[in-house]
Amino acid sequence: MTPDRSADPPPDLVFSPSLRGFQLTCCAALVAGCAEAQTAPDAGVDSGPRPDAELLDATAPDASTASGFFLDDLAADFDGTLTGAVVESWGAVAPRAYLTGALRLRGSDTGVFTDAITTTWAQVEGMTFTTTIAPGRIPTTSYGTGTPVGVGLASPDDLTLAYDGEVYLEAGVWTFHVLADDHAFLELAPIGSTTFSRVASANNPTEASGSFNATTAGWYPIHLAHCERTGAASLRVELTGPGVPTRIALARHRLRFAASGLVGLTVAAFDDGRLTGDHQVSIDRLAPAAKYWNTGQPGDLGLTSADDFSVRWAGQLRIDDAGDYAFRYLSEDGQRLWIDGVLRLDQFDDANHDATTAAIPLEIGWHDVVVDVSESTGTAQAFVGVASGPELVGAQLPLDRLRPVEARTERFDAATDHTDRAIPDNGQAESSVVIGAPAGAKAYGVDVGWTFDHAFHGDLEIWLVAPDGTSTLLRDHVGAGASGSVTQRTSSAALDETTASGTWKLRIRDTVSLDTGTLRDFTLTVHHHAGHAPITDAATYESSIKDLGPMVSTYQAFAWRAALDAGTAVRVYVRSGDTAADVTAAAWSTPLVDPEGGTPPVTARRYFQYRVELDSEGDGSAMLDWVRLDVREEIP
Repeated sequence: MTPDRSADPPPDLVFSPSLRGFQLTCCAALVAGCAEAQTAPDAGVDSGPRPDAELLDATAPDASTASGFFLDDLAADFDGTLTGAVVESWGAVAPRAYLTGALRLRGSDTGVFTDAITTTWAQVEGMTFTTTIAPGRIPTTSYGTGTPVGVGLASPDDLTLAYDGEVYLEAGVWTFHVLADDHAFLELAPIGSTTFSRVASANNPTEASGSFNATTAGWYPIHLAHCERTGAASLRVELTGPGVPTRIALARHRLRFAASGLVGLTVAAFDDGRLTGDHQVSIDRLAPAAKYWNTGQPGDLGLTSADDFSVRWAGQLRIDDAGDYAFRYLSEDGQRLWIDGVLRLDQFDDANHDATTAAIPLEIGWHDVVVDVSESTGTAQAFVGVASGPELVGAQLPLDRLRPVEARTERFDAATDHTDRAIPDNGQAESSVVIGAPAGAKAYGVDVGWTFDHAFHGDLEIWLVAPDGTSTLLRDHVGAGASGSVTQRTSSAALDETTASGTWKLRIRDTVSLDTGTLRDFTLTVHHHAGHAPITDAATYESSIKDLGPMVSTYQAFAWRAALDAGTAVRVYVRSGDTAADVTAAAWSTPLVDPEGGTPPVTARRYFQYRVELDSEGDGSAMLDWVRLDVREEIP
């Protein structure tokens, strides 16, 4: 088997004049710190700038008073109560971000259970999991006798897969159906709760069913565990409920899990060179969009060939210094790059490329990044870095500035059909696949591929038909005189704005007498913008109650700094009291409007508390960077 070069240490990138000269130098410090960066915030490191003390406390104390302050800036400082919010590792409060369209999937190749009915989630959590996390896009799959990929497993037997996150349910009674080879159980909890109820426990070969009452529409916490002992492995989860009278698979657009605190980008590998075909998804927490596979291919993503594959990384990049940024992308072979939903580089072919975007104005905060690479033959690589800008210039995208939040305006769903279908003389063959995009989703570009063999290629035309019946001609009687097998792929915008979700058809017609053939494969990837937004639209943070000391006489200035994406807002409130209990009982002030040092509208007391409300429109984030209160103390 060809070695997987993608597991090499994450490189610092040194740009050189040619693709062949794009050198890698090992960054040992980044490798050593990678594991900690994936899981735990460093409360002692703050990458954001601190407030200017001279600006906030410009008046010197006189003989009878002294000045003091508190400053919440590092991650450890924000030790209050969070609702829909998180404390980021670099020291900021932000709305919780989600990877929509999937559950968190982990794998254990040492932990197993033998009875789904008696096994608890606590026992599953006690297993030793690999360090790889994957987005479980649809928890209905068959592995056969193979090893589940994307979660770092090495054996096809004696393993457990654990899914967790949230599932969106409309109000009403839902019935879940679980069938597993060998064992699986599913449990749900009320919105915002950690108290789970078992819904279904399935031991092979018997299907299990159970009901759950969703009291209101919203996101319900879910646990799903699947254990495989020996032989073939499979899992099927279906549901019925309000508006869903017929059993359907648990669709990915109903799923999400928290991405705040995770680093890296999602990575999807396709066994075809144009982002079509069978694919697997994981999270690249080592060196996303900074890979040199040489003559190999990505590991643990189901690829079996070092040629004719494609890879997509997707997520968000955090910018700390606003300004104009240009991105450089070196690839073997084809490349596409989206920044904030705009296709900035588009050469998805079989040639090598070294391209740089035009300058892109980026504000402070999170920005969508999607990177595609297509590999034909020979060596394969993909490196994206900042070519110019206020920061990050010259190296790969920094791991601690990336998070695997599904890009809002560049999402995909894909399907394949490998069934052979005869192409009759003067007749047609038709293959179909179902794209499980959210209801109402519209297509914005398709990648499509097919394989056929025929005695005379010039006899054929090929059409792609969208679920709403709209069609486009993809191949029109070309290849006169040619015969045999051919594989072709193309991208098309001709069906933009058509219905994305539903049955797509590839129709191949023989319009000339004498010859026949066979349609072998149909592969389709539909791009769309649909699905749930990744950012909590309302979040709050209430600080701990601050003990300012017994000598406080005056609150001089209360200031904060926030980074605001378009459509977001921050509101800050304060309250005070002579005791902590007094503070808790006090009403909050009106919203403060001066983030640069206005006097807080409450009486100066020993105890003080503030509250922050963060509003989002679902795509952008409002982040609170720091908060400071200056006080003046009496000197006895």
